[in-house]
Parts: sequence; structure tokens; C-alpha cells
Amino acid sequence: MKINKGEVTVQSFHYDAEAPTADAKTNLNINIEHPGFKNEDGTPMNEDEGLILQIVVPFEIHIEDAPFKVSGLIGQVVQPVDFHGEIKDLDSKQVRQLSRSVVEYIETLVYQVTSVTLNHGVSLNFNENSEIKPNDAMNDLKNEDK
Repeated sequence: MKINKGEVTVQSFHYDAEAPTADAKTNLNINIEHPGFKNEDGTPMNEDEGLILQIVVPFEIHIEDAPFKVSGLIGQVVQPVDFHGEIKDLDSKQVRQLSRSVVEYIETLVYQVTSVTLNHGVSLNFNENSEIKPNDAMNDLKNEDK
């Protein structure tokens, strides 16, 4: 799938000290919206090439035995070329493709921040084989059609 991509934007990013014994968690919530962006003159943006979507990923991560946790909200505007369907029609592979840049950005930020705070970078590995599923709102939309 060819994807036109906007810049990745960081709405918030928090690094906090955490007891290594605290419960481990890896919460990445992939949210995909069709916000109906408008041009400066108030007209809808041209979506002839495909729908313009917004990827929003709130996250909270505490790796087992790590002395820190991170959380935040990072997003990106994307346009999957020749996709004119409904968001609920996206399968998990397409969701992975659309959200990959944002997930990689989270991995990079964590590595860079921990290289400064801990004197060694911590690598997260949300690779292509990780199971990233549409969020509950998308699943609810799919279930409404059944």
C-alpha cells in the first residue's frame, strides 16, 4: 500500500522514574480517524488520491525490571493512496502499515531519552510482526454492520 505521510507530531511525551518492580505494561492504542480536514478557505481537502486519515497513538510503557516508564500521545496524518473505503474496512496489516511511522517514532524517542538518562539506550521492539489491532471503537464499528 502506498501511503502519503505528513510529519509525525508529538502531543505529549513523559519519561518518569519508576520502581523496577512495578508491573510491566505495554499499552499502545492505535486510533485511526477520518477527521474531515478542511483547507484554509473552509472547503474539504481534496481526497481524490485517497482518504486523509489521522493516526493517534496514546501509549504507556513500563518494561519489566526497567527503572523508568514512558507515556504520551503521538500522531501523524496519512493518506493511503487509492483507499476510499471506511476505516472499519482496514485489516490488521493495513493498520500496521499506516501506524508504523508513529510506532517507530516512539521506539526512537525512548532510545534517545534513555541513552541520556540511563547512559545507555533502551530499545523497544514493536516490529512488523507485533500484533497491532484496531482500537475498540473501530471494532465496534465493524460489529455494527453485522
